[in-house]
Amino acid sequence: MKLSKKKTLQILAYCATSAIFFGGFMSVASAEDNSDNTVNIVNETVTSDIVGGDTSSGDASNNTVNISGSDTSIRNSDDGNNGNTLGGRVTGSGNASNNTINIDGGTIFSKIHVGEAINGKVSNNVLNIRGGNFTGFNNGWISGAYLRENGTASGNVVNIYGGDFNIGYIEGSWGAGTHTNNVVNIYGGNIHGGTISGAWVTSNTTATGNETNISGGTISGGATIAGAYMNNSGNVRGNSTNVSGGNITGDVHGGYVKNSGDASGNSVNVSGGKITGEILGGYVGSGTVTNNAINISGNPDLSGATIFAGKIGSNTDLYGSGNSLNFFTKRITAKNIGGFDTLNFTLPAGVQNGDTILTLTDGTTNLTKTKLNVNANGSANLVPGNQINLLTNTNGINISDITTGETIAQGISLDYGLTLGLSEDGTAYTATVGAPGNLKRPTDLLGSAIIDSAGLLDSGTDRLAEWLPPEGLGESIPTTQFNPFAGLGGSVFKIKTSDGQKLKSKNAGLDVGMARFIRNGSGMLVFGPITDYGRDSYESRLTHPKSENDPEMYTTEGSGTSQYFAAGIIARQMTANNNGMYYEGSLRGGRVRTNFSSDNFLVHNEPTHAEYSASTPCFAGHVRIGWAGSLGGTNRLDAYGIYSLNRVNGFTTTLSTGEEYKFSAVNSGRMRIGARLTREDNKNTFYSGLAFVHEFTGETVGEYLGRTTNKVGMSGSSGLIELGWRIKQSGSSDTMFDASMVGWVGHQKGVTFSAKFKRDF
Repeated sequence: MKLSKKKTLQILAYCATSAIFFGGFMSVASAEDNSDNTVNIVNETVTSDIVGGDTSSGDASNNTVNISGSDTSIRNSDDGNNGNTLGGRVTGSGNASNNTINIDGGTIFSKIHVGEAINGKVSNNVLNIRGGNFTGFNNGWISGAYLRENGTASGNVVNIYGGDFNIGYIEGSWGAGTHTNNVVNIYGGNIHGGTISGAWVTSNTTATGNETNISGGTISGGATIAGAYMNNSGNVRGNSTNVSGGNITGDVHGGYVKNSGDASGNSVNVSGGKITGEILGGYVGSGTVTNNAINISGNPDLSGATIFAGKIGSNTDLYGSGNSLNFFTKRITAKNIGGFDTLNFTLPAGVQNGDTILTLTDGTTNLTKTKLNVNANGSANLVPGNQINLLTNTNGINISDITTGETIAQGISLDYGLTLGLSEDGTAYTATVGAPGNLKRPTDLLGSAIIDSAGLLDSGTDRLAEWLPPEGLGESIPTTQFNPFAGLGGSVFKIKTSDGQKLKSKNAGLDVGMARFIRNGSGMLVFGPITDYGRDSYESRLTHPKSENDPEMYTTEGSGTSQYFAAGIIARQMTANNNGMYYEGSLRGGRVRTNFSSDNFLVHNEPTHAEYSASTPCFAGHVRIGWAGSLGGTNRLDAYGIYSLNRVNGFTTTLSTGEEYKFSAVNSGRMRIGARLTREDNKNTFYSGLAFVHEFTGETVGEYLGRTTNKVGMSGSSGLIELGWRIKQSGSSDTMFDASMVGWVGHQKGVTFSAKFKRDF
């Protein structure tokens, strides 16, 4: 008997459930999809398999098993190897995905796999354990996914909030095949022994992007913890273990290969908790270990830990491997360090004269052939002449063939002078702060976000000027009511800013308004409220010398998005037949949100990530004076002059590297003088035009620690030629589509394209 689709099985206390009935009800697989089932077990003894959805050929998905109650006993195995509790199981071909098991209590003597398949996809299954006793069998498994022979396991998650465990494995995914982006989260509980990993892999394959996150609980008994654990030969790449809390007695790895293979790009990030054991970024029994990282921040207790960025068997002399050890805090004590060729100390906020970053206690510390860099958090108060102990060890420090920089890099912004030295007794390696330099040239790029926001507002003003009724209205114009209209448009533009940046933006916007028409002695007045939304993505590039002492040219690149929402009023006065002089204006206010990100700011010649986001008020308005009239037949001329003034208020923001920057407001004053020739029939309008555009201001300056960036602005003159086509379904249609191409010369270069859609209701 199979569990039918969307059926709920409720097993409550005092219900007599025999092993035969329960096993028959739950365990016979069907040859079709078995999904959307729910099993609830409350204060009951169960001696058979528990399966939310079971199929021999099909998918087992979206099934849920809930187990709760202090009197619940799940004992479907005598040895922990044969009994199963599963959310979804596929015994033939098929996939097991989006299944959930929730365990809140009871005594559990069972293997637990939320999703299980032979060689299909096991994905996005979730196990939540908030309580229970799992100490009865030390060879048991708990996993979000079990892949028996081949296939892929991805996106599976195990969350442990509480409970007592003495089992062999706690895994985000387990078994053969390819394992990517599986996660174990330990928030609490008492775990003794075993292996804990985002992915535990049996076959010779590659595990990537898997994570183990520990923020609480106690892990003891010599447990092995890893982002990804390869139980044979294979590759572990780009996996991570993150420890922010808890008490751990055991070894912590980013990526682990038991036999031969490659461990590369893995990381261990420790910001809290206590670890007693080895901390390793990447480990293989034999093979290669490259580009792994250990990152230490916060205030963890590592006094019982030995820290290795990489290790091959027992060998930690991995020169030239790209493995790094990175400290972002102070007053850390550990037994010793090794397995790296780059050692980075980032002086934290609050660092003071005489502070010690790292104290080591067990044996001589070997820095032979190490590259050592000293950085500082952007908010650190560096005082020339202050001396900081980077590393101390009463057993001695070997600095043979060490390579050091000549500066302390504060975030991405400043360089201070640096003097390094080993104490006379050879037990302390110190850094003395020198004088600071100027802001680095690439910091100009930080202003591109606010400049892009101002450019986005300019695009919105241009769009509004095109949409103002009666453009696109039908032949009949009602004058007794407000008439809704909406427009959607987008464009691409490129400019070169005043500091030499190349800025490219792709934008789109939506305008929704209400137009009221009033006939007066001068003709027709059109006015009404307007709301305006714009969004873009931008890229900025700045080519510059690498540093004051290195003339080699380098390009720093940034990118981000800007968006704004504004509301206001718009109006136009024109003649009754729209021939002759007309006057137009708008005023809007709102808020702009923008962000900036770059991955290649140079810090000690290494590409470094920095980002920020900000929100600030914005204002925009324009006035337009023009003459429109017939040239005979269906030809019309529109000669106009437009002045727009947009303002993006300044803001203060903190970079991800710690610096606090203050950016001045951008006031973008822009003039456009031009003429447009149109020729129209009942449905189509073709137009071409020439214009001269001059940006008067549009500049911002960033300030950090009393130093300023170069001015970043849009000022300059450009010429344009436009060609466009506007089409309606008919002459009286309320719907209009407009496509145009504009060629630019001067300050703004290249060709921009735009497409607009407008409807009057």
